[in-house]
Amino acid sequence: MVGFSQAIDQLPVLGVGVSLSLGTQPDPLALGKQPQGPDFIEYAGAVDVSVYHKEIAALKQSQIPLLYHPSCLNLCGPWPNPSFWLKQVDTHVQTVGSAWLAQDVAICFVGDQPGYSIDLGYFIPPLLTRASLEEAKKRVLEVREKVNAPLLLEPAPVTFVVGEMTIYEWLGELAEHTDCGLLVDAGHIVSHQLALGKTRMSLCEGLESLPWERVVEVHVAGGVIEKTSDTAQQLYYLDAHDLPVLDETWQIFRYVLENAPALRAVCFECENADPGTILWLLEHIRQRVTAGTINADLGRFVEEGGLRGKNGI
Repeated sequence: MVGFSQAIDQLPVLGVGVSLSLGTQPDPLALGKQPQGPDFIEYAGAVDVSVYHKEIAALKQSQIPLLYHPSCLNLCGPWPNPSFWLKQVDTHVQTVGSAWLAQDVAICFVGDQPGYSIDLGYFIPPLLTRASLEEAKKRVLEVREKVNAPLLLEPAPVTFVVGEMTIYEWLGELAEHTDCGLLVDAGHIVSHQLALGKTRMSLCEGLESLPWERVVEVHVAGGVIEKTSDTAQQLYYLDAHDLPVLDETWQIFRYVLENAPALRAVCFECENADPGTILWLLEHIRQRVTAGTINADLGRFVEEGGLRGKNGI
């Protein structure tokens, strides 16, 4: 069982990468070969690692680090993760050499048969209550016991929240009790802040409750903000990875850079986006990282060319 406290000093700095789907466009390998391409590739997908044998072999040959970010684990809720399922996840992580395992804290399947969040249509986020927190502690410890890699917990996106706690209190206590790291998706944080009634002027209020010393990775992605109806004033956020990154998301991203001393990786989620746009955004994100991160190692790694500078490319 590898905990955050035990592993943090050994976790590699990965720089600025992308989240893409293996075997689809834009092609991760082609993108990775570009002079200003990603430092790492993060992907979700099937538990069975053999499904991606060809793609993984090609990426490994190109020395591009891989991170497995599945959508197949129950990290909250009453339905346990079967041992055989967790064993396959561990095999996947070890085969690709994923430095850590990260996933949204949500329900991905119901009943005894494990599956994927896409089968439910979307992530089902937790109720922000004490009772659901106790269930989540059991689910997370199940994964930690069977998967030999540090586990990063990510807040799932929401359009509304239910419970007496904020996601920052709830997730922070979960991470500290289970000794996990955190992955912060800037857009998902926007979704929670809007659900709490925050405006653009107060978008960072309350974020100090999160244990920022546990944040290892941050996601940036396109999204859209909509109204609940033509007459309502309540806003909600939706992920849309093929659309531009919103100003609200950049605002949260800046807060993350300025408050996460253990940050190792910045990931641009860009499925279905144009490759030229992806490369431009990667450079833009690198500039923001070097100007804003409080982690000197991450800032230096990115400023020196990331993966390409390290390998002399």
